[in-house]
Amino acid sequence: MLGKSISMLKRHAFRHAFLSYSYASNLFFGLLNLLPHPVRWLAFRALLGRMGRGVLIDYGVYFRYPRDIEIGNHVSINRGCEFITSSDLRSRIRIGDHVAMAPYVRLYAAGHDYRHLSLPDTAGDITIEDHCWIGAGSVILQGVRIGEGAVIGAGSVVTRDIPPYSVAAGVPARVFKQREVVRSS
Repeated sequence: MLGKSISMLKRHAFRHAFLSYSYASNLFFGLLNLLPHPVRWLAFRALLGRMGRGVLIDYGVYFRYPRDIEIGNHVSINRGCEFITSSDLRSRIRIGDHVAMAPYVRLYAAGHDYRHLSLPDTAGDITIEDHCWIGAGSVILQGVRIGEGAVIGAGSVVTRDIPPYSVAAGVPARVFKQREVVRSS
């Protein structure tokens, strides 16, 4: 009986801490959206695990646990994108160089195991390699690697790895052709 009470207290304390972090995080990002781009850039540079050169982060972008997010060089992250990692399971999101993310892309490196009624937390890294384009409203789930040069169609839900230089779309996303790349001279 005492063990059960202690377990309940730990869960309650964890939920309280999580909700406090969530409140503070949302307040911080709300205030950050009121600031001019150079100040926001400095804040992102300090908060993120890594932020390369030439990164554009539009207004309305949200990072949960930003220290676990790495962004390469010349990346464009459009309005309303969300990056969610797990604090206790230490999942990471890694974005390569020259990646373009359209509005409202969501990356969820954390989730729950539906096989258990208690829905325990799960997590898995997300990696988006160089020269990818992620279409508007797409959702990338935990444990996914999107190969170099891949394109994800708007509104797709990516549940498994996407090979390099392929074009994938749908719910769930499926590869339907190879990307033909024209080299600029």
